[in-house]
Amino acid sequence: MRLTYVMKQKTSTDRRKIFLDLADNYKDVIAKVCSVYASDAAPFADLYQEVMVNLWTGLESYRGDAKMSTWIYRLAINTCITWHRRNRRHSFGIPIESAFEIADQDDDKSGRIKELYRLISRLEPFDKALVTLWLDEKPYDEISSILGISKANVATRLHRVRAKLSELANQ
Repeated sequence: MRLTYVMKQKTSTDRRKIFLDLADNYKDVIAKVCSVYASDAAPFADLYQEVMVNLWTGLESYRGDAKMSTWIYRLAINTCITWHRRNRRHSFGIPIESAFEIADQDDDKSGRIKELYRLISRLEPFDKALVTLWLDEKPYDEISSILGISKANVATRLHRVRAKLSELANQ
């Protein structure tokens, strides 16, 4: 049964509970996407709040064509990209020190992770989404569904993004 149909049958209290359950279950996914797109011009908290607003308002439009996690990833990525398009004058850099709190890791590994996300922050918005999904070990089929491109295009673009990250790392 589609969530849209179910949502129309729910009271506002039930709808609120469904939203809060989704927000709680997917908070890490949403935080990760927002962290990748956060910058001084686009604070993490603002992006996160914008995604939550879009989750609330878009909940009834969920058609059930994709898994809920895929839909939420897509909603979060599209929200962040849209925010940056509306605010083009801002840079896409990310102050990684304020975006991630990496706990329980040795300094060397933590430094490498910070460096990786610093490099990712220099990518274009679409490429950020692509590499973030790949780092989350999403299968190409799911990445394809989330980003709205073919599976072959995922592989091709991912190859180019990895080459670009390698180039940036060697500068």
